[in-house]
Amino acid sequence: MSQGKSKKVIAAGLLVMSLTMACNSALAPILAEVGKFFPDASDSAIQIVLTLINLVTLPAMILEPFLESKITKRDIAMIGTFLMLAGALLPQVLSSQLWMLYLSSIIIGVGLSFVVVTSSSLISDYFTGLEKSRIMGFQSIFVSIGGTIIAKGSGLLTAMAGWKRGYLVFLIALPIILIILLMVPKGETTPRVEKGKGSAISGSMVYFGILCLITGIFVATFNTNIAMYLDRKGIGDASTAGTVAAIMQVVGILGGLVLGTTVKIFKRFTIGAAILLMAAGTAMVGFSTSYPVICVGAVIVGFGFAIRNPGAVTFAANMVHPAQASLAIAIVSATYNVGNFISAYVVNAMASILGDDIANRFLVSAAALVVIGLVACIKAPTTDAQALDSQGE
Repeated sequence: MSQGKSKKVIAAGLLVMSLTMACNSALAPILAEVGKFFPDASDSAIQIVLTLINLVTLPAMILEPFLESKITKRDIAMIGTFLMLAGALLPQVLSSQLWMLYLSSIIIGVGLSFVVVTSSSLISDYFTGLEKSRIMGFQSIFVSIGGTIIAKGSGLLTAMAGWKRGYLVFLIALPIILIILLMVPKGETTPRVEKGKGSAISGSMVYFGILCLITGIFVATFNTNIAMYLDRKGIGDASTAGTVAAIMQVVGILGGLVLGTTVKIFKRFTIGAAILLMAAGTAMVGFSTSYPVICVGAVIVGFGFAIRNPGAVTFAANMVHPAQASLAIAIVSATYNVGNFISAYVVNAMASILGDDIANRFLVSAAALVVIGLVACIKAPTTDAQALDSQGE
């Protein structure tokens, strides 16, 4: 299956492929400027520019496993990376109306969906047991590195040349496409008959999907509101927001390095512990207008994010037959992203009950994440064996 390529080369190619997996954070620093460009649009309408990327992942991620019988996973990943680039170039020529940005987000979302599912699924194809856990940890590091470059880059481009140019940070996709082509084996298509093995979706997977959806609603608050929060509180501009978003991403490098150790310690409680950590960081932002405190909050949220996201994907793949890994990854990723999409509607409505202060959105989300984290600890979505992938040892 490796077609002559060493595992180190394959791992490197898959990790580079993962650089764009946090690409939706690229739009977080520009939201305040987009809002100023469309002054008649509501906050929720502006936030959709970011969260629509996540909504699109539901049909796209569910579709991806069925494409594998026609196209190899590597080629699907290359198509996905190209779509993200195409979606980012669209606002350079079409940006006079808000729906044009929505169209761009849809294209980016489809591309992101293909990359998320294939990159994680390919790791499961080429690596097993502790080796797979280590590669998943390294993947989290590369996601964080890519997210840092993209978030800070879009913030700088926005501050220097306007929000339209903020999208051009997606030009990073060009060298990534070339590296995927050279380092990741073409592989083979997956026969549909193989997909039928162990195809039933268990009650545990349904519960895991619901947990991911609800988590996604309140985790999204940080990215979708941080630029507007800093602007309205007079703390900073798009570049400042880009720095905060980049801090959240760069701390994921540390999270990736300790992912394996964290899973060994917390086992089935890993997801719940990570959610509680994100709750603490989100609360820090809501309670403070101090830029250093907000940066510390970003560090805490970023660390929890770096544990929760790869952990959820890894656990989902471990819960099912190998032939169903792509579908399991799609379920937990898509439901989480749907939660991200409806976040603005749910959180904004809940926060408005407490008043008009945008800080209430962070406080409401922090409280909800505490409840979700406790639920995930009391009724963990996986067993210890699934968390540790002991069946792969």
